Amino acid sequence: MKTTPHIRTILSATCLSAFLLSGCGDQSSDAAKSQDGSNSSSATSSEPAESAPPAVTESEHPLKEFKITGNDQMKFNIESIEAMAGQPLKVTFSNVGTMPKASMGHNWVLLKKDVDAAVFTEAGFASAGNDYINPDDNNKVLAKTPILGPGESHTVTFNAPSEAGEYTYVCTFPGHYIIGMKGVLVVE
Repeated sequence: MKTTPHIRTILSATCLSAFLLSGCGDQSSDAAKSQDGSNSSSATSSEPAESAPPAVTESEHPLKEFKITGNDQMKFNIESIEAMAGQPLKVTFSNVGTMPKASMGHNWVLLKKDVDAAVFTEAGFASAGNDYINPDDNNKVLAKTPILGPGESHTVTFNAPSEAGEYTYVCTFPGHYIIGMKGVLVVE
């Protein structure tokens, strides 16, 4: 049977979703990881909290805060955010879904400019212990949260990139980007 690229994508996403819902996503560690070198603070409770004040570099722009959620429909509530170059940003990401973390965990990962998000997320499918980010690709991440289960939140504070442009953010849990769990940071 001959299939078009669009049909292959739909079939792949459908098969992957069925696989994920069967409970394949092993989360052996719930600890927040910050291997990307970003300035961040974290909390994995239902209440966003920080262990220290935002650690950002000096900027002429005020701190801008965003509260982004991810749900069981594999969508972010905010798919576009705007900031000035170098502006300090505080993103609190919360998983508002009810499905178990092992089958429907979510994270928020901001990628460097011009990173192919589809290739990036696919490369991380086998890296559950690194929040589904291929360890070789940690250098492509500007800021991130760990994979969160229902009711969990995590706050990350960082400076917007100094170069104007569009920077994609994604959920790296396998299949979520393909289904549409993505957004863009527009830096002016």
